[in-house]
Amino acid sequence: MNMRVRNVFLLLALAALPGGCRLLHQAAPALPPPDPKPLGSVMIDAGRREVLVTGFVNQVQGPVELLACGPGGKTHESVLVLMVEPQDLHLALLLLGLRHGPPMPGVGMGPPLGDPVHLEVVWEEQGEPRAIPAAMLLRDVQTRQPVNHGAWIFNGSMIEGGRLKALEEESLVTTYWDPWSLINIASDIGADDERIVVNTNAVPPLHQPVTLVIRPGGRR
Repeated sequence: MNMRVRNVFLLLALAALPGGCRLLHQAAPALPPPDPKPLGSVMIDAGRREVLVTGFVNQVQGPVELLACGPGGKTHESVLVLMVEPQDLHLALLLLGLRHGPPMPGVGMGPPLGDPVHLEVVWEEQGEPRAIPAAMLLRDVQTRQPVNHGAWIFNGSMIEGGRLKALEEESLVTTYWDPWSLINIASDIGADDERIVVNTNAVPPLHQPVTLVIRPGGRR
């Protein structure tokens, strides 16, 4: 049997399987190779539609109100500290085509409005890369499980007096709803400032260098 005839039989056999046609037509497209470019204090990979921000693990236990803040932010209640200028991150997310809605009326008052984003934390462990969804770093004290949050929302902070308010407190990714933050948790868990603690079973060691990867879309 020549190769062409063999391939035809193989395709027909796959199509005959339950869901075989779907397998043929729904293969995930291959991502282009990484090609991040600097944009101020962030890296943006237009081909892969990713924004990459570097930082470190800031908190490995206890209650938190933020997944990530800047070095001048609320470091006493943030899992990660990211070395980024908030306006650079805001611009990078806009360049990916993300849109944000109107700001929330106040702290703890939501839900946030805007496009969903997927957050992944990447680091190196014993010479090997590790990557987990960012929500795995958080634990819900009510369920005693990693936070089941639905999505992260690019709400885009707010502008007052011509100034981006995320610059004031350097709040970048927030678990307790904050209209000044760039990204907020979607679930109504965000209305409770005592609901989330660090997931000690998943968080990397204190001061471990990490990269936060931000992509359009919801949970993956």
